[in-house]
Amino acid sequence: MRYSTSYALATASLVSSVLAGYAPAPTTCPSTSLVRAATGLSDDEETYRVARKAKADVTLASWLTSTNNAFDVSGELPALGLANSGGSYRAFLIGAGVYNAIDGDGGAGTSVSGLYQALSYHSALSGGAWLLASIMSHNWESVSSLLTLWEPAFAYGLFDPEGTAILQVFANITEDLALKEAAGFRGTLTDLWSRALSCQMLPGESCGVDNTLSAITSQTEFMWNNVPYPIITAQNVDLSGTSCLPTPTTAAVWEFTPYEFGSWDSSVAAFTPTKYLGSTVNNGVAESCFTNFDNLGFVLGTSSSLFNDLNYEVDNGVNPPLLADWCGSNSDTSAIGSEITTLIEEIYTIEYQTVADLFAQWPNPFYNSAASPLVSSQANLSMVDGGQSGQTDPIFPMLVPERNISVILVNDNAGDTSDNYPNGTAIYSSYLSAQAMGMTRMPFIPTPSVFVAENMTERAVFFGCGDSSVATIVWLPNAPLTAAGGGTSTNLLTYNTTMTESMIANGVAVMTQPDDIEWPTCLACVIMEGTGTTLPSECTACLAKYCYSTSTTTSASASATCTGTCTSTSIPTSTPISTPVYNSTSTPVVALISSSASTPISTPVYTSTYTPVVALISSSASTPISTPVYTSTSTPIVAPTSSSTSTPVVAPTSLPTSTTVVAPATVTDVVDDDTVC
Repeated sequence: MRYSTSYALATASLVSSVLAGYAPAPTTCPSTSLVRAATGLSDDEETYRVARKAKADVTLASWLTSTNNAFDVSGELPALGLANSGGSYRAFLIGAGVYNAIDGDGGAGTSVSGLYQALSYHSALSGGAWLLASIMSHNWESVSSLLTLWEPAFAYGLFDPEGTAILQVFANITEDLALKEAAGFRGTLTDLWSRALSCQMLPGESCGVDNTLSAITSQTEFMWNNVPYPIITAQNVDLSGTSCLPTPTTAAVWEFTPYEFGSWDSSVAAFTPTKYLGSTVNNGVAESCFTNFDNLGFVLGTSSSLFNDLNYEVDNGVNPPLLADWCGSNSDTSAIGSEITTLIEEIYTIEYQTVADLFAQWPNPFYNSAASPLVSSQANLSMVDGGQSGQTDPIFPMLVPERNISVILVNDNAGDTSDNYPNGTAIYSSYLSAQAMGMTRMPFIPTPSVFVAENMTERAVFFGCGDSSVATIVWLPNAPLTAAGGGTSTNLLTYNTTMTESMIANGVAVMTQPDDIEWPTCLACVIMEGTGTTLPSECTACLAKYCYSTSTTTSASASATCTGTCTSTSIPTSTPISTPVYNSTSTPVVALISSSASTPISTPVYTSTYTPVVALISSSASTPISTPVYTSTSTPIVAPTSSSTSTPVVAPTSLPTSTTVVAPATVTDVVDDDTVC
């Protein structure tokens, strides 16, 4: 991206006197290395984790005993985490309701209030990252306080956040980007997107321009270890390759935290201090150093950046992915210049010329590092939405063994269905990725078809019950639990006050499960289920109700007692399993609108939960951006999950395409519908 010569010269003259704000600032490099191997948590995070766990345990013990005083809280208590999914403003507002429900410091005063103060970690991506960034930049204030910022901003809309003239808002943003470029850093469409979002979500003058991620460590709530450690995720694309999209299933997950940026993926396995992002580092040696590049708005914009996959109808009906064939041999966007121009037609001084302009550009701290082969040849990391490979639930950070997280609350706000609610696709994608990448702490997750068939899409479900080798996941899907519901379109960018408050109310209901008076007790039961302590008698019914079993006949707890009449039915061993098993070539894919029914689908998996790519101040902003649609092949399918011994039947990770997988010789059939076996 570049500016007209006259504008750039005029703005460059300001840089010598204006180094704050959006422009990165040069600084002296630290005496310590800017790159460390991912052999464990950093000293800073480990110190925070230990101190935070001590405080979280006190709050958790208090909440558990207030729920049921029969819980034994005298021993080691589990560490808890919260993961907020992507899904644009829907994810933001439903997630805000979840936060409001569990916030014990000024929250809604529900039966689960105080659980936020019992968390050790809080991860988020895309729309969920907007929420987390807004909360932590305001020093973890309550939702009731934050609504004074959110309600008017959301009512005015993304491109007029203060009810002012649109051109003035974007004149200010354009100046911010010019300062960044004059300081020697490439600005992109994601910068524009980030600054617009910041106006709605971050505190301070000039749309919160002075907020940085590393400065969160100076917030009093963080300094006192009163809040969970925050993690925002994103993904990277190698523009020298053949696709502008992250690799489905096996794409590395990148973490932005107040202390560090990097990835646990074995092909990266390195971290760098967040404070010094933007520095020039070659093979681990810092050549020049900068601060202020870690602008918090740029981080939340990076986690929701989708300009690399413009789901936008252009060229007389030619449908995207617009850039699928542009990364690699042709990096010039001249052939799609008119389409790019429509996205920014009000910002006259900016010229976008390469595909790189459609990504969030971060100087690569692992450049020329042999220990990070995935990115060692990339001078800049081209970052995109954290869920673009299909993982719209940011679960992976919670599975890092060193973080020792036992129970993960996953607030899933995907828009998988026609009415914009989740159906298990996102969390199942995380399961497939975890299997492919050897992340053994991920519990078994069934296919979306099982979620639907067993009526699990509108209630909480517990995964991993009874298995101490995996984390327990408390799946909390957005569902129509209030009169207004929460199934708004991913592409909806304006919410009036009534809509904002009703969405948050639905989020509170997602966390409190209002149809079940025993919910607080049941949640407490699953939190303590893995501790080995004696549970209150009420937990038997709770775990039977909410724990998913790998049995194909029931979603009740595997520990539930079998009653009624059961019979065993023999099946010939040559009978093929009716649903195919995944082999190494069968990663599910979904066409983005443009595929016809008879055309092979080759586009990586996408769900409708992604933050919308919008026309940045386009005159056609009122035209809805096409939402991804599923083809008949978009629902992944796996082998039946149970044999007569209740042992899950797990698909091999690699099979020849011609291999026939057959059913077990005998399975258990349930004759009585009320029988649990």
